[in-house]
Amino acid sequence: MGNYYALTDGSSVVSFSPEYDFKKDGRKIENAHRTRNGRLYKYVWGSYPHVKVGVEFLSSSDMCVINSWWGANTALLLYDASSAVVISGYLAGASEPIDQLIKPYSDQFKGTIELEGY
Repeated sequence: MGNYYALTDGSSVVSFSPEYDFKKDGRKIENAHRTRNGRLYKYVWGSYPHVKVGVEFLSSSDMCVINSWWGANTALLLYDASSAVVISGYLAGASEPIDQLIKPYSDQFKGTIELEGY
């Protein structure tokens, strides 16, 4: 993409260049059910922004910071290169976001950052 992004909690900043799979979308909080006569009812309570991006070549210190944010459920801000906020939210996912070592390097990591807004 050529753009740089920064993820921050207000005191620590991690900068990265996203992979080609950067995806920003919105998700709805909804429920639906169908009655006996076949009528469909949908209830929408709200929506929230969602960003999913693959990152590579993060240092071990950046990996530790991002994974600690995930473990502590820290509120974060994602900025683009022009210092405009893209999304504010929490890291999502069932496992640590940065979890793969890039071979043959011993200090470079990759993973997927998934941020869900509030």
